[in-house]
Formats: sequence, C-alpha cells, structure tokens
Amino acid sequence: MPASRHCPGLVTLALYCIVYSVFYSTMPLPAFASPESGKPPVSVTTETVQYQQYSRPIRTSGILAYKSQQTLSFKTAGPVAQLLVDEGDRVQTGQLLASLTMEEVNAQVDEARARLDLAKRNLERISKLHKNNVVSLDQLQSAETELEVARSRLRITLFNQRYSRIDAPSQGLVLRRHVEENELVTPNQPVLVVADTARGWVLKTGLTDEEIVRVKKNDKALIQFDAWPGQTFTGQVTRLAALADERTGTFQVEIAFPETTSKLRSGFVGKVTLTPSRQQMLALIPVESVVNASRSSAEVFVYKPGDQSVTLRNINLNFMESGFIASDSGLEEGEAVISSGAGFLLDGDTVIVSEAAAYGLQE
Repeated sequence: MPASRHCPGLVTLALYCIVYSVFYSTMPLPAFASPESGKPPVSVTTETVQYQQYSRPIRTSGILAYKSQQTLSFKTAGPVAQLLVDEGDRVQTGQLLASLTMEEVNAQVDEARARLDLAKRNLERISKLHKNNVVSLDQLQSAETELEVARSRLRITLFNQRYSRIDAPSQGLVLRRHVEENELVTPNQPVLVVADTARGWVLKTGLTDEEIVRVKKNDKALIQFDAWPGQTFTGQVTRLAALADERTGTFQVEIAFPETTSKLRSGFVGKVTLTPSRQQMLALIPVESVVNASRSSAEVFVYKPGDQSVTLRNINLNFMESGFIASDSGLEEGEAVISSGAGFLLDGDTVIVSEAAAYGLQE
C-alpha cells in the first residue's frame, strides 16, 4: 500500500525531533541570558553618582519698576499755568516741570509781609509806651505774640509759594502725567510721576513661606523679559518682607539691578530665577532613572559590575527639577545608577552597559 512506503521517513523525523529537544534542554543558557528569568539582558546606560554642593533655584515672576519713583503734586490749589514735560521725557535736577497761576499765592505772600511789618511797628510803639508806664505788661506781651504769629504766617505763605511749582527732585524720567495745562487742581493732587533713574531698577515678587526661609539679602537672581528674550539681567535681593501680604499670603521680595539699558520699561513682567546662597550636598540623578517615586522617596536601579546585575534601591527624594531629581542619602559616591532602560528592568536582572557617564549640573 502507498502509506506503508512513507512510514520509515516519518519515524526518522520523529526520532530527530526528540533527540534535538533532549540535547538542547540539557545545555546551559547562553551568557547573555538572565539566570533568574531566562530573558536576554537589557541594554542600558548608567550614570555615575557624584555628590556636589547645590542650591535649589526658586523660579517666580514679578513686576519691574524703578527703585525710586515719586509722585509730585502742588501744595496749594489753583489752575495749572505751565506743564513743561510729557511722559518719557528725561529731566535734570532742579528743572522746572510745572507751575500754578501765582496771582493768589503771591497776593497771600504780600499780605503776610505787610502784616509782619505792621506787627513790628506795633511792637515798637507798645514797647515805648510800656517804658513810660502808659500800657500794661499784658499789652506788651500781646504785641510780641502778634509779631510771632505774623512771622509764622509769612513762612507758611512762602512755603506755599515755593510748592506752587514743581521742580525735578533728581535726574530722571517722567513716567506719568496726570493733568493738563489750565486744569484746576486741588492740594496734593497727583500731577507727575518721576523716576530717579540713577538708582536703577527693582523687580518685586512674592515668595511662599517655604521659599522665603531659603533666601537671604544679596542672593543672586537672573531676570528675563519676554520683550527681550535673548538678554538676561543679573540682580540681587535687597529687601525681604517680614510680614506676609494679607491678600496673597506671600512675602514680598525686592530684587535690584542697575539701569544698563533703555530697553526696559516700568511695568514689564520679568521671569526670575533666584539662587539661594545656602547650599546642600546632593546627588543629582537623571529623572529617567526613577522607576517609582513618592513625596519623599524614589526608587532607582543600581548597577553591580561584579555580576552585571541591577538592584532596586530606595533613596531619599529632596526635590525634583526639570530633568533630574536631587537626593542627599541612599546612594554612595561613585555608584552607577541605570538611566536609559530602567523602565524595562526587574530587581536582579542582568544588563549590558553600553555607556557610562558622570551626572551633574555644569556651571
């Protein structure tokens, strides 16, 4: 029969499969296989742990202003006679900026001077009469009081006359103009806002209670503005609030830097990177190394070169920044942590290291 002619070939094939299976089942696994799982080792890269002094930066934003900005106004009421500057004008110390119509103020000064002259003559007359025992001591003392009152009134009117004009208190820049010529103003009504450009810029920002305790006076800050993205300004902390703002709950910090360019404008919003002077010894680990993390701890794989395996290690997590985490304990100097490939590993896996590098922030 035809089937009987194929039986020897089928028997031979079956015997070959059985022998092949038995032979290779007794052979050891290849060197590139993990003895625990039998899977090929994962190709990884490592980073060498290096502890370094590092200060966690504080990133915030704030409003730019001149360090010295003064709102100028008149002491008395009246119509504005002259307004000699506009917004954006540069001014010099003592330069006349604005003045009121002076008829009324000058008349008050003239009246005060006349009353002073009258009080002087009256005192001279009363003094002579008192020497001749014609008037009493009380009348003499009243005349002396009237003279002092007249002198005081003259000082007041001269003061009002002086502050019926506005002179530039320093070399600077006119930031705002609130009124126009011929407009009737009241005492102390804002007329001009002038900045003392020689005192430079300040940027004011708010910090949380956790941030404010890490900052001290003279700590450095880097400031950038959207208007000039390619330029960075360097400043330092000059003032720290001792009391939190009731509305925001933050503490105001003032960062000062000199006026180095006319490109800036009061009111710009700046992005600030504060670098506290207080540093801490930390290991900076690439975020790719982290396989699990909580608020205060993280898990990374540590490479053991002896048997080319990895061990899952729990380390302290101080904080996390863009691209890395910082830890002050849980790792030894010089140990290697797995960076790329960590997400494919289990504790005890064998790995193949393709490259190693020391991880840290470059100055």
